Amino acid sequence: AITDHDTVDGLAEAVSYVRLLKQQSIQASDQAESHDSKCVKCTIVPEVIPGIELSTEYHGRDIHVVGLFIDYTNSAFQEYLEHFVEAREERNHKMCELLTEAGIPLRYEELQAEYAGAVITRAHFGRYMVEHKLVRSRQEAFDRYIGDHAPCFVPRKMVTPAQAVALILKADGIPVLAHPI
Repeated sequence: AITDHDTVDGLAEAVSYVRLLKQQSIQASDQAESHDSKCVKCTIVPEVIPGIELSTEYHGRDIHVVGLFIDYTNSAFQEYLEHFVEAREERNHKMCELLTEAGIPLRYEELQAEYAGAVITRAHFGRYMVEHKLVRSRQEAFDRYIGDHAPCFVPRKMVTPAQAVALILKADGIPVLAHPI
């Protein structure tokens, strides 16, 4: 199963690649049989289980819900993910504003350029601040600026576990509680 936090990026590519592998395996088997070979080439082709791990919150605690066998092309599901990306980008812009006001000049576009293709998280903020010598350590970045109770922290907008389960079911998936203990 391929699951990533709050995104299905990469699933279409993985599914497409496995389809190609299956085609090649069938062609190889057909060729071996047509040559009246006693040894039919056997190739093991992986199965891709499309999934996602949704970040949710319940009574102040982070709870992750995995969705397996999801229809990641489902329009309602895609719409939810778009809203989630917009909310995350809004949060990141606000954190950059607060950091700049606190004397740590940082623009969201700089983070995106530095970590192209990544889903920007606080870990990226911390790494950027260390690499650009804005703080001495990642721990300092979190303690003084971006940690849960620090002045530049902006909480994520999250859904409840029940909402995540409903969303996964709408996408014809199977909801699973991730690392429950």
